[in-house]
Amino acid sequence: MKTLNNLALMAKIKLEKAKSFLRNEEGDTNFISVLILLGIGIALAAVFIAFKDQVIGWVDENIGSFFDTAKGGR
Repeated sequence: MKTLNNLALMAKIKLEKAKSFLRNEEGDTNFISVLILLGIGIALAAVFIAFKDQVIGWVDENIGSFFDTAKGGR
């Protein structure tokens, strides 16, 4: 009976620790921020890799027209 009481007490303590872990917001939230920023960076890299020819063409067209306009204005 004593062993059963000890097991019940240990289970109750572990449950309370788990509940307090979920309630308390202590800890390093920078870790979560870094993971989110890393995910955004990887997503942007994947989009750029998938559409790199289109992106480079768009940038070249817009920058080229900007410099052509700038040269013609002088």
